[in-house]
Amino acid sequence: MPEPRPTSRPPDRRLPGDAAWAVGLLLLALALRIGFVLVQQPGFYFEDSLDYDRAARALLETGHFNTRYYRLPLYPVFMAGCYGLFGTGLLPLRIVQALIGTATCGLIWLTGRRLFGSRPGLLALFGAAAFPVHVVMSGIEYPVVLGTFLIWIVLWLHTRRDQNGVWPARGLAAAACVTVLASTLFEGGIVVGAFLVFLIVLQRSPARIRLRQIGILAAVGSLILLPWLATLARHRDYRPLLLKAAIHLPSAPGVAPPLWQGSGANLLKVKLAGMAENPAWTLNHFWDEFWHFWNPYPDRIASAEEGFRETLHSRESRMVVRNSLVGDTPRLLYAIGFTTLLLSAGAGAVVAWWRVPQARFLVGWPVFLGLCYSPFFTQMRYRIPADAAFILLGACALDWAIRRLRSSRWDGSQTLSP
Repeated sequence: MPEPRPTSRPPDRRLPGDAAWAVGLLLLALALRIGFVLVQQPGFYFEDSLDYDRAARALLETGHFNTRYYRLPLYPVFMAGCYGLFGTGLLPLRIVQALIGTATCGLIWLTGRRLFGSRPGLLALFGAAAFPVHVVMSGIEYPVVLGTFLIWIVLWLHTRRDQNGVWPARGLAAAACVTVLASTLFEGGIVVGAFLVFLIVLQRSPARIRLRQIGILAAVGSLILLPWLATLARHRDYRPLLLKAAIHLPSAPGVAPPLWQGSGANLLKVKLAGMAENPAWTLNHFWDEFWHFWNPYPDRIASAEEGFRETLHSRESRMVVRNSLVGDTPRLLYAIGFTTLLLSAGAGAVVAWWRVPQARFLVGWPVFLGLCYSPFFTQMRYRIPADAAFILLGACALDWAIRRLRSSRWDGSQTLSP
């Protein structure tokens, strides 16, 4: 759908002390994150974190990952870099992640200020700084913190397009580079790359310009990915591209998935064939998982079960048993907070859609992310890269409500004046 020119007034001029408020809120974001990681236990809270740690340690010791590692490569490289610089303790790594999480808050502020104005930008910055799940994620060894930062670099660059919605060549090349990095980190990076192509297709520019922009994305991405893909081909190990997808796809009725072999292509082929042969069931699964993507109560967390945590600890002493992040109370509090955020974002989506057309991508990004994950079994952490869009839209709604309240008060004072 063509993106119309903005019909709302331009963002208001910067508030007095805007930069000082931003610095203060960024310091608050950093203090909350570092304060959280300082009180954490010196062990791993989730099983995936241990897999990344083993791969990072193997990389430092041998120059390559251990043979059991089958995920995307960038996060263990990031961990290995932190280990090499600061030692293999988890605290320095978590502090680095706290810095990255704070930088993401800065990107949210810049995006909000550019799209909606000074006050909504500061409101969004406060929301991003204090939103509990993002404070907590800084202390978990998982690629979502770094991945979310990279995704929001891409989306912030999207706001830097010219008045016709066309990307400057340098901005597009930078977005392509960052997208590739995110794509070698976690699946959300692949989704944001597809989202960029989707946004370019919707531009009102001539077809040749859109094709050229897609060509730049493809060329830059291929150039950066080629060495890694060549390494996979040389070792004939395509597990990072195939196995996780195969494991997380559902099995259609009557399909007995085999044990995966090699890179997992056999498992992926059987599951895809079963889904193709059962289109009604597949569409129903897709629909159910799309709605599950928005479920405010976190579920499908194996580590929520104490018995599972004790089993992990018996196998690896670095896995913690007392995991305060997955109990009923933290999950209930998150559900309440996320529901409130989602409702405010819904109001902001209505305002932004009609009054700030250049911000419509904030509505599209969470929906697109949910659709891309829907063929699989969705989990709460998959939507974390979309939380910033909810925060920005919620800030837009709050700012609009403040303006309406002030306007009604001003009108009332004029009516009652003699």
